[in-house]
Amino acid sequence: MFRTSLLLLIVTLTAGDAIGQVRDSVSRPTLLITPRLNSAGHFPFTGSLINHHLNADLNIFYSRRTLGFFLFKSYDIADPHSIVNYFQPGVFANLQLRPTFKARVVFGYIFSQTDGFRDSDSDYYTAVAFYWDPSPNFHVEHTALFYDYTLNKKLANRLLVGWSSRKVKVEVYIWHRYVMDEERQAVSSALALTFPKVKLSEKVSVQLTSTYMGYMSKSKPDYALRDGFLFTLAAPISPL
Repeated sequence: MFRTSLLLLIVTLTAGDAIGQVRDSVSRPTLLITPRLNSAGHFPFTGSLINHHLNADLNIFYSRRTLGFFLFKSYDIADPHSIVNYFQPGVFANLQLRPTFKARVVFGYIFSQTDGFRDSDSDYYTAVAFYWDPSPNFHVEHTALFYDYTLNKKLANRLLVGWSSRKVKVEVYIWHRYVMDEERQAVSSALALTFPKVKLSEKVSVQLTSTYMGYMSKSKPDYALRDGFLFTLAAPISPL
């Protein structure tokens, strides 16, 4: 049960983060392939650090007009049986409500892969995300995720406020996770600094992000660490 709870919170696209990777995908085709190396096992949607293992993930994101899909695969290099191992496909639809305001509806399935391709605690999820971009350098996002349909229904919310300049992007996250049947909840937060991309070619670049995550509430999921740092090296590839 807990493994599915964790895995379903990875909607995000980066890889935690597939929902919010590309904001301008409504008007033109977008294909983005993003392999990453992470210094720790983590779940981006809850802000939870899981272990101190080096892990890799790959996200394939495609969008044309108002529809798209993503394929996300995470792999724990140190432990192939940890809860960081999973596969997450999803489909989505974009709704451009105003020039600076967009919504995205997501539906998908998470394959928990600690023992095989599809463990018994794999399950469906759905999410609704809202994006507000009042200026080129400032953005706000809110994502509501409903998951564990058949196991133990849960609701998770993520609020993201970001500011960027030519030298750095600063993002503040707040997560709230609520287990409905048990009335348990936890709140965590994070501060992330993303440094400028280094272009290797016209279609390939590398980028480093440094993040500090920690729980604001006394309660937290049993699988999660209290706090810590995470360093991520991404290599976005734009074939189109």
